[in-house]
Amino acid sequence: MKVALFFALSWLPFALPIHAGPVKPVRLPEVILDAAGPEIFPPSWRSAPVSAEATVLDEALRARSQKLLAAALARYPYAVLQKHLHHVYVVGRLAYSGVPTGGTNSRTAVYLANSGKASDAVLEGIFHAEFSSILLRNLPQNLDTNRWLQINPPGFRYLGSGVQAIKQQRASRQLDAELHKAGFLHAYAQASQEEDFNSLASRLLMGDPGLWSAMAQFPKIQEKAALVMDFYGRLHPQFTPAWFKARRMLP
Repeated sequence: MKVALFFALSWLPFALPIHAGPVKPVRLPEVILDAAGPEIFPPSWRSAPVSAEATVLDEALRARSQKLLAAALARYPYAVLQKHLHHVYVVGRLAYSGVPTGGTNSRTAVYLANSGKASDAVLEGIFHAEFSSILLRNLPQNLDTNRWLQINPPGFRYLGSGVQAIKQQRASRQLDAELHKAGFLHAYAQASQEEDFNSLASRLLMGDPGLWSAMAQFPKIQEKAALVMDFYGRLHPQFTPAWFKARRMLP
C-alpha cells in the first residue's frame, strides 16, 4: 500500500487558528517516498514522446529525503504551497524522453530523483528549481519577460529545452564567469528562459554565496536576479529583497 507522508503542523510558518466548530481540512503538499509506477505521472507522460519512467527510492534514503524536503518547504509561506504544490514524489531514478534527469515537474507536482550520490544541498536546489517552474507557469505575469530577454546578448536564442541541452552536452551547472558577462550563471541556463529563471531562483532561495558574488561583479546577473526577486515578491509579501539577502550563506 502506498504510504503518504505529511509534514507535521509544526513545520508551518504560522499557528493555525483554533475553531470551536468543525474545521475544514486543508491540503498540505503530500510527499510520497515509495511510489514510482506510471500512475505518479500525468497520463500524457506515460507514452511517447515523453515516456516518463522512475524507480522506487531506496528505503535507506527515505528519512533523509523527508528531512531535506521539510527544510525546503519551510522556506515558503503556507498559502503558496497550498495553492501551487499538491505532491512531491521522490524516486530513485527518473527519466523522460530517454534522458535521465535529477528532477522535473507537472502542473502541481515536483518529481525529484535521489540516488544517494548528490548532497542534500544539491537535492534541495533541484526542488526549488522545479517548483519555480510551476510558479512561473502559473504566474507568467509576475515576470517582466521583455526586460529579461533584453538583458540577453543581441541575437541570442535559447536551445529550446533542458533535454536539448543534455543531448548537446551543454548541461553543465558549474558557475562560469565568462557566461556571467552575458547574463547566464552556467551553460544549462542557456537551455530555455525557464531554465535560466530556475538557475537564479534556486540559488536565491538557497542563499548560494556563488550567486551573490556573481551579482556583485556582473551587472546582467544582478539585473536578472532582481527580476526573480520581484517575481517572488509579487507571489507573496514575505519575499522581499531583504528576505533573500538574509538567506545568503557565507562562502
